[in-house]
Amino acid sequence: MISKNKIIELIEKAEEGPALDYKEDLILETDGDKAEFVKDVIALANSGELAHIIVGVEDGTGKPVGLKTNHNVEQLNQILKDKCDPPISVEYIEKNILGYTIGVIEFKGETPPYIVSVPDKFGGPLSFNPKKSFFIHRGTIFVRNYNMNEGARRADLDKMFKVKYVTLQADLQLEHEVSIRKLDDTREVSITFSLSNLGEVIATDTYLLVQFKNISSLVKCDAPWRDISHLNKNIPTIETTFEDPIVQWVRSCCREVTVKVDSHIETIVAGIVLGATNMRTKEGTYLIPLKEKGR
Repeated sequence: MISKNKIIELIEKAEEGPALDYKEDLILETDGDKAEFVKDVIALANSGELAHIIVGVEDGTGKPVGLKTNHNVEQLNQILKDKCDPPISVEYIEKNILGYTIGVIEFKGETPPYIVSVPDKFGGPLSFNPKKSFFIHRGTIFVRNYNMNEGARRADLDKMFKVKYVTLQADLQLEHEVSIRKLDDTREVSITFSLSNLGEVIATDTYLLVQFKNISSLVKCDAPWRDISHLNKNIPTIETTFEDPIVQWVRSCCREVTVKVDSHIETIVAGIVLGATNMRTKEGTYLIPLKEKGR
């Protein structure tokens, strides 16, 4: 089981990843709560790494806040029983860390992919919001992209199985233009995104996610952008899909979003996930210098 020093190291790092998730609390009162826990464990196990869920730590910042709800390893494994294929078993400890009681769930995905194995579906209302429900469905594979747990795409499965593409590939390149409006001590930046296909085949079912890392706020995003910040621990995050195919050498599909940044910011830093049929998913850091074209 993870050592106290390693827990402190992960907390101080304050950066989630494919095998690390922070939670302020872990509420497991309703079937909806339990279904969400199963989803999180499967997504982290599908990293194929030694994974940890650290409970009692503020989302996004890694700041310790302490456990609000106590658990035990038997309870957690009972929730996971018969809901994961192959089965997943976790270890759990609660330790005093930096003056707070912190819970740590540890497990490893030895043989991904892990799949939801409930008879049909499992879940229900969420305890923190009874008007909302969450269900998991038989056969679903969850993966972790950046710090979000979501359903797997073909490229995620290819990555798990280390599939090497032998067919011709699309090659989408993300581009942008900016327009800047100065305010008192901030700036509003309108960013127009576009994609070019430099590959040898048409890109279809294209998907783009942008997670802004150093903006003050998301002002607006024009359709068909979707603001999914609430699904990503309120980190400003947008996503879109492209219904029309993106053909070779044509710059197309411009999408605009407006953000607010502090006046001292010179470059907007964003994490992106860009994928399409016949293209290996691209993940990484995308930089947007705050200098308008021609200036």
